[in-house]
Parts: sequence; structure tokens; C-alpha cells
Amino acid sequence: MKSLILCFTIFIFIISFSAHAAKLGLVSAWLFEEGRGKVVKDVVSGHDGDIKGTLEWVDNGKIRGALEFPGKGDSYVRIDHDDVFNSDPYTFVAWVKLNAASWQYVVWRNGEVWPEANLVRHLDIWIHDADYPVFMWHVNGVETRMPGKTIVADGTWHHIAKVYDGSKVQMFVDGKLEVEMASGGKLDTSKSPIWIGARPGNVAATGLFDEVGFFTKALTEAQVNDVMETGLEEFAAVEAAGKATTTWGLLKSKSQ
Repeated sequence: MKSLILCFTIFIFIISFSAHAAKLGLVSAWLFEEGRGKVVKDVVSGHDGDIKGTLEWVDNGKIRGALEFPGKGDSYVRIDHDDVFNSDPYTFVAWVKLNAASWQYVVWRNGEVWPEANLVRHLDIWIHDADYPVFMWHVNGVETRMPGKTIVADGTWHHIAKVYDGSKVQMFVDGKLEVEMASGGKLDTSKSPIWIGARPGNVAATGLFDEVGFFTKALTEAQVNDVMETGLEEFAAVEAAGKATTTWGLLKSKSQ
């Protein structure tokens, strides 16, 4: 009986540890390694994404596989709502290789119609017609836009990170702090799904996405660079004291 209880306790501990031990507060990581099918796996916590429309799997991602987006509003990755995505603070990261196009979307989270019924954007990144990124959020329904400086829709890979620490929002492009602004208060929240690569109203990305991740911590500049240079799989690993690291996901090799 004692041994049964001990085994059960260890089993519960392993489940709990595995669910919460990803590094730096990483709660979701979409590595785009499936290569086929209509599902993008979240290798950390099972917030898998459904592929809508005509996205194509490719093998020339930033780190092996990737998804190619055709610039159509019906073609995106949809991830169901979870309260974890209302985290305060948070960090969102993505590798993108976008072609120049008129208005594009990296990530949207404010419902499945546009204009949206409620102005509660918690996570929102789009690409201006002039090809630089814009971060947008609402506090008590009041909108703030934070434009970047770097041209990212130029057919080359760029790493974009949005860091919100509870009082300010920071934009990192290719590991460098581009701009920061006071948030104006606690960001509004919703129960909306995440859309990667498009928003309602036919504004969509044209190009490749890889290594998309969501952290429940505000990463420092050094940590953003570590994530960018190492890849999300390293941070999706769990490590027990005295034990070898176990990684959830596929081993990835970097490509240029």
C-alpha cells in the first residue's frame, strides 16, 4: 500500500513538474516542425493551433521547418483561448521572413470580426504599409500604438519580441531594443483566440513564420537574445536536479 501511494505521489509530481518547468516562464512554443497536416503543435502545454486556409509547410525555416503564409485573410493559425494568454506580464516572440506588402499581421487577439466589438487588445502586432512593425494595446478601452523603426518586410529573417512588464511595453527587433513606452496601466484582457499571421478583415502576412512563443514573464534584453540565438526548444525543456534535460518537441538544427 505504501509503495502504491509513493508511486502515485511521484506520478503526480512528474505531471505537475512537467507542466510548469519550462524555462523563463515559457508556456507555449509553436516550432512549426510537423511538415504536414492541419495542426501546429504547442510543444510545451498543448495549446495546439489549427491551420486555416492555404498555409504551406516548408523546410527552409529559420530553424528547419516553417509555415508559409500567402497573404490571404482566410489563411492563418488559430489557437483557442486560455486565460494564460491574459498574463500580466508577458513576452511574445516570433521569427518572420515577410515580403513587402500593403499591411500585414503577425498576431491578433481580439475576436473573429473586424472592426472588433470591444477595444481590448492584449496581444497585437502588425506590419505597417511602410513595412515596419507596430505594437498596439488597450488600457480601459484606450488605444496606444507603438511604431518601430526597422523595415522587417524585406524578404529576410527578423526576430520580433513584444515584452510587457506590467508598466511598459518594449519592442525588440533582431535582439535590439527598438522602442519602449509606458503601457498606461494594466492591459485589457479578453477571451479571444490567438490568430497568427492574419486578422479578420483580410489583413494577412505574406511570407514565413517560425519559432513562435509566449512567456508569462517579461524577458530582459539578454534573455530575448538568448531565446533568439538558441531557439525555443531549449526553453521548452524541463530539467530536474541531478537529471538530464528532457525536451518536448523535435530536435532542430539551425539554417541560414
